[in-house]
Amino acid sequence: MRTLLIALLLTSVAALGAAESAARKSMEGAWKVVEVVVTGDRAENTPNAQPGLFIFGQKHYSMMWVRGGKARAPYAGEVPTTEEKIAAFESFTANTGTYEVSGSTLTIHPMVARSPNFMGGASSQYQFRVEGDSLWLTEKSADMRYRIGGKVVPPARPPSETRLELVRVE
Repeated sequence: MRTLLIALLLTSVAALGAAESAARKSMEGAWKVVEVVVTGDRAENTPNAQPGLFIFGQKHYSMMWVRGGKARAPYAGEVPTTEEKIAAFESFTANTGTYEVSGSTLTIHPMVARSPNFMGGASSQYQFRVEGDSLWLTEKSADMRYRIGGKVVPPARPPSETRLELVRVE
């Protein structure tokens, strides 16, 4: 009986590992952002998203995308004003690092990010679903962690959720 129980446990662990590997494999490639829906105090619905690209390798990811429904405004001159820099910073999300998959949860660990507080131990979790050439990512603000004052903590802002729809480009 004990041998049977051990065999069942090993089979279950192997099956779970294979399922997670298949889920990770289904995400590998390059994905273009096509729709963004944000809930909460900064709610937005952008059915025709601005440029964005997510790339997933075997262990590493990179994501860059423009927030909101309007194209980013170019700087008026060669040297941007402080206001132009702030607007550019606020309209753009960029980070790259490693990721892991567990079931339908994607956890990213940024090595480099637009925001320095989203590096060095920070993370974010997404619920994901892949169907054919479409990938949906849902991130709840409570599932994010930032580095503040030497500690990794959840954000202090009101709860929100960001849902991204992406289509495979490669």
